[in-house]
Amino acid sequence: MNKQLDRILICLLWLLAATLGTSFWLTTMFGFNIFSSQHWQYLAYMQAAQSPIRPAFYISLTVWIIITLAVLYLLIRPNGALRRRIRIGRARRAAVTTTLETTTQSATDAPAATRPEQAAPAMPPRPAAPQIQRPAAVSPITRSAAPAAPTTTPATHAPQPQATSNTTFDELPGIFSSAGYLVKRNPQIGNFKPALFAIGDNEQLWIGGIGIMQAPMDNIMTRLDSVFTDTLDDITINIHGFIIAPTEPVTNPDIMAFPNIEALREYISNHPNHPAETGEAKENFDAYSKYIDTVINYMDKT
Repeated sequence: MNKQLDRILICLLWLLAATLGTSFWLTTMFGFNIFSSQHWQYLAYMQAAQSPIRPAFYISLTVWIIITLAVLYLLIRPNGALRRRIRIGRARRAAVTTTLETTTQSATDAPAATRPEQAAPAMPPRPAAPQIQRPAAVSPITRSAAPAAPTTTPATHAPQPQATSNTTFDELPGIFSSAGYLVKRNPQIGNFKPALFAIGDNEQLWIGGIGIMQAPMDNIMTRLDSVFTDTLDDITINIHGFIIAPTEPVTNPDIMAFPNIEALREYISNHPNHPAETGEAKENFDAYSKYIDTVINYMDKT
């Protein structure tokens, strides 16, 4: 509602400015006051009497009208005919297959005293709404099917953390790149830096962590969703979060849990990305990619 009111006020301001500018130009060049009824009557009299009138007068008046209407149209419909109205939402979690249960069953039988316990980190304050330039309008295109959730029920217990060396971190970009996703630079969001930040078609965003609790991932997804909601009116960003070897049970249905990197590799290979190489869909993806780069730069500064 506030955005619509702002747009109406901006349009009224432009009409006032255009009218004053037109009046100033015609008065200076031709001595014609558009606010004077006598001048309009005199113009009508000259036209009826077929008296010669300078062509520059009609050209100036026509140019000002065209400019006024063109700018007014852009203010009313900034995205033109390509604008689409869809709800801001977050992609639901795809459940992990039951094969992961057998991998984590032995860890469940271990004594509780051997399991590491960690205190929940302090939640950083939510940043103010950023002034981020929205991406170019995304036109309606034929959508490829989003990753489907397996029909099996995931394990209710948390897989125990395994070795998470630097090699494990280095493998993540290759897993997603080989599946057709575009890997981005990992932003520093508050006091947490994800292990992976990648995008796919249909405005997909993948965020990953290794050997962490659920709370940091919850926080990063909430903050990103807030930024997207504040800066976008008509584009859905589908956020997919995942944790490899979480240190506690994952209860958020929007976050997937994998016991090891091989389980993630198998899942991503079964749900690859299919980026468009040419045409309108390619332009839409490029616009989305630039928008995510802007968000990453903003997150680094907050």
